[in-house]
Amino acid sequence: MTDTNKQYDSVILSCKEIFIKKTKDYGTAWRVLRTISIVDQIYIKA
Repeated sequence: MTDTNKQYDSVILSCKEIFIKKTKDYGTAWRVLRTISIVDQIYIKA
């Protein structure tokens, strides 16, 4: 269980860092997107 928690925390930290960097680069334009549009963008980039 402890390893799972550490892995979770590590992934969340990585996501948070990416989020902060993207917000600095692009601003918060993503906020006007609907949830499904954000998912579409993730699939396009993957």
